[in-house]
Amino acid sequence: MRPVLLSFGPFHLYSYGLSIAIGVLFALFLMKRQALKEGSFGAETVFDMISTVLIWGFAGARLFYVAQNLPYYWNEPLKVFAVWEGGLIFYGGAIAAVAGFWFLTRRQKLSFWRSLDLIIPYGVLTHAFGRIGCFLNGCCYGKACNFPWAVKFPDVAQPVHPTQLYEALYDLALFFFLIHKRKKPHFDGQISLLYFLLYGMGRYLIEFLREPGWTVLGLTSNQWLSGAIIIAAFVLFKIHQKKVP
Repeated sequence: MRPVLLSFGPFHLYSYGLSIAIGVLFALFLMKRQALKEGSFGAETVFDMISTVLIWGFAGARLFYVAQNLPYYWNEPLKVFAVWEGGLIFYGGAIAAVAGFWFLTRRQKLSFWRSLDLIIPYGVLTHAFGRIGCFLNGCCYGKACNFPWAVKFPDVAQPVHPTQLYEALYDLALFFFLIHKRKKPHFDGQISLLYFLLYGMGRYLIEFLREPGWTVLGLTSNQWLSGAIIIAAFVLFKIHQKKVP
């Protein structure tokens, strides 16, 4: 694994941070091009959307991680800001980003669901790059296994499931699926709710291959969150679907 790609004196180029940066820039380029092509949102509005999701998403993802590792960060407070070294919890970031996005659409009098449908696929693409960064950083790996594609990380005794790459591939497939669905007639919220439904299912299953953190009734915290998201997305999908004439 290569947590640090290059070093120039005190400057270090971290693979995790670089992967996130590449994913964000690539997603921004594609999203802006799509929004201007559709003519549904102006360039300034797209910039506001992107800024809101990035700021709220990264803050939420980091705060959730820090909260779960509070003793360490209590003794190393400056490390709270070292996001380039890894340490983001996706569900924390997703919840915070959606909350921030809702406030933005309320303030600018935009359709929340229509706006979210635009940005969601590109958020999935960024997440895929982030998982590649996790792989290079050597974190978020799975349980021990003897499959031909098992990976040996420096801090584990046995080869393990590369669950980071499983999720990256799943996210990429989900990205292309959602982009395809956007090209067809759809109701406001359909793309977003399909994402929450399908990602929740995929994450729930992948969690069985990851080393569990804290569990309740045999399920990890991420599986409980995934289950709640699946149910909520399914119910909202049916409600929105019934409103379509």
